[in-house]
Amino acid sequence: MDEFVCLQEKIGYTFKDVSLLERALTHSSFGADHYDRLEFLGDSIVNYVVSEMLYAESGAEAGEMSKTRASIVSKEPLAFLSDELGFSALCKRKNCALSVKMKCDLFESVTAAIYLDGGMQAASEFVRTAIRSLPFRAVDYKSELKELCEKKRWNYHAPETVSETKKGKVFTVEVYIGGKSLGVGKGTSIRIAENEACKCALERLRSEGLI
Repeated sequence: MDEFVCLQEKIGYTFKDVSLLERALTHSSFGADHYDRLEFLGDSIVNYVVSEMLYAESGAEAGEMSKTRASIVSKEPLAFLSDELGFSALCKRKNCALSVKMKCDLFESVTAAIYLDGGMQAASEFVRTAIRSLPFRAVDYKSELKELCEKKRWNYHAPETVSETKKGKVFTVEVYIGGKSLGVGKGTSIRIAENEACKCALERLRSEGLI
């Protein structure tokens, strides 16, 4: 299939058994031969490869590596990669919207398909290249800010709103510290929006010399 030829060029891996790739991009709503089992395997592979990357490259303590890994392998970054690599566009499904979770599943299922087709080295190279292509290294600003608030005994409040656009839902979160608005964030999920708002709040606190 032409679309699979282009996709393989984009991900830098050519399948010996293209049916694995097709299954990796098929949701359970489409038929019996879907990606659920591949996603189960791919989840472990992605976690392992990212753990290995952090161990070899970061020099951070175990707790910090755990936090960083959790932010990298969370739904939003992997869903972003599925969009960028073309997995989302080629996903076969019936009567269901493509959620962030489903996009994340696609990345993990394709990873597993590469592993089954070409082995661990091929899967590892794919994950490493994809993770390094992220335009950001996901940082958990929310946890950082909440830990700070607990330490300083500041009150943290982050109300959310949601609006509909032609492209889907947009979430807006405004972070209040001690009753004062310090940051606003927008995103395709509450997590993304709140993390962005917390980043703005931390920058504001630093600029005001409060941390």
